[in-house]
Amino acid sequence: MDLKQIRTFVAVYEEGSINAAADRLNAAQPSLSLQIKNLEQSLGVTLFERHARGVRPTPAGDRFYEDSRRILGDVQHATQNMHEYARGISGALDIGLIPTVTKGVLAELLPDFTESFPNVDIRVVETFSGTLTDWVVSGELDFAVVTEPPQHDGLEMRVLSSEPLAMISGKKTGLTHLDPVRLQSLPPIKLVMPSSHHSLRTLLERYISMGNIQVARVIEIDGLFGTLEFIRNSDFSGIFPVTTIVRDLDSRSLVVSPLLGRQTPFDYYLIHQTQRPLSRAARELVVRLEEALRHTAAAWGAVIAGAPDVAA
Repeated sequence: MDLKQIRTFVAVYEEGSINAAADRLNAAQPSLSLQIKNLEQSLGVTLFERHARGVRPTPAGDRFYEDSRRILGDVQHATQNMHEYARGISGALDIGLIPTVTKGVLAELLPDFTESFPNVDIRVVETFSGTLTDWVVSGELDFAVVTEPPQHDGLEMRVLSSEPLAMISGKKTGLTHLDPVRLQSLPPIKLVMPSSHHSLRTLLERYISMGNIQVARVIEIDGLFGTLEFIRNSDFSGIFPVTTIVRDLDSRSLVVSPLLGRQTPFDYYLIHQTQRPLSRAARELVVRLEEALRHTAAAWGAVIAGAPDVAA
């Protein structure tokens, strides 16, 4: 058994087809079939069941896949460590962030990061979680910060931070800035929601279906800055994670209402490929992102310290 066979096995497992794995690896299909056959013989187990549309992993294949992912990840990690040791922290870093994170914390941490690591070239992509997840899976991004990522073979994920939601409204609503509200007790509100591509939409629809929000009218807007500007100049409201607004509380251009009662927390996930461990530059940036997000949650807790019934 060698690394080439392991890489072939992982590609066939993830693609569900030897032909698709051959395209992915830019290799000949007969060569991959022979590698899988030799691997099965050396291990003494059957890794795949063949069928008309491709292959299906056996229980032994499922177990070997988990070990194979770790092996390839360790090899990549060791290679990265040696490259970084030889040249210091440098290179290109492609990351993806959802709009809330870009608005809430990126400007706070990025200047210091770029000054600390002048030899790291950074590209930041901002879009929805689903698109960012697809780009991490395809290898276009080194990592992304998203919400509620789908389970995917070959994808590592962990929660970076959890925070509460708050209602943000225009002054025309007549609500008082920083006065807590209970969603269930409000009269029907005019609500701005993102499209179905956004995980926040699913959460809001759940609140509505359970009777936690009474709605008079709904407008759908994709784009965080456009949404906030519309709310600022109207009598509509929106529900957002507190990172969206906590640094703008003193401006009072929007009315921010802490939510009373127990609410579903908003989780930020870090995702990256198992076979592409984070580089040292990526790990340094993730540490800063995690600290900034947790600082935001702590800052919000300080703001609402005088309202003990507000769910944290």
